[in-house]
Amino acid sequence: MKKFDDVEIEKDTKIISVKYINIEGYDCRCEVWNWDGVIADSLIFYKYDFKKPYEISVIKIIESYINENYDDSKHTIKTDGNYIFFNYNFEIQ
Repeated sequence: MKKFDDVEIEKDTKIISVKYINIEGYDCRCEVWNWDGVIADSLIFYKYDFKKPYEISVIKIIESYINENYDDSKHTIKTDGNYIFFNYNFEIQ
């Protein structure tokens, strides 16, 4: 999907899989990645698809999608450049 062409991958991160889905009418890039023995999932949204505050809007959609409330002890969310990154399902290998 073209709007996700500029997603930057952090150094030393290996992308295991990528797919594109639509969650409640919003395009999303789904990744499974490995970094330094940690495997996790990311949902990446194009921030301009949302009104400000971007992260609040995304959290509401994500909570419904993953069927649990956002918890900063087991989830992360950040806006970087044109994207909002939600990371979850952390597993140490």
